[in-house]
Amino acid sequence: MPHSPRARATGGAALDAREDFARARRAHAFARSARWFAGLRRHRTDPTCGPCTQPLGGGRSRLVVLSLAAGRGAIEPSAGFDADFRPVSESVRTRWERIALAHRQGVALSPISVVACPDGYYVLDGRHRVSVALALGHEDIDAWVSRPLRRERPA
Repeated sequence: MPHSPRARATGGAALDAREDFARARRAHAFARSARWFAGLRRHRTDPTCGPCTQPLGGGRSRLVVLSLAAGRGAIEPSAGFDADFRPVSESVRTRWERIALAHRQGVALSPISVVACPDGYYVLDGRHRVSVALALGHEDIDAWVSRPLRRERPA
């Protein structure tokens, strides 16, 4: 049974996971083409957490159900995903499909790790899980949220 309007089901979870990945790759290709036709020749870069570069120094993490819409990017850029967490190459296929299969089979996945910055949340660990959740149309995800360690300004 599909989990969302985007997640179609054929009855074979592994086949559905493969199709989910292919659909996510097509979405990336379409977005790239749309940017090109709009005259935006440069690839939109993965937003990173600028001043929040030392994520795990500031206190305890807390487990929350995080809205995927609140995500802004990742702590560090990735060659495997675009700025909207769509897969950009075949190199992430195997892990991506395993996670999609787990979603389709109802297997609980570990929470992602994010850092809360003033402009939103940045993924520290869990890009594949975020990518799959977005591709399947999920609205939220379990996440460990931590505060960044603030850098001291030079005097």
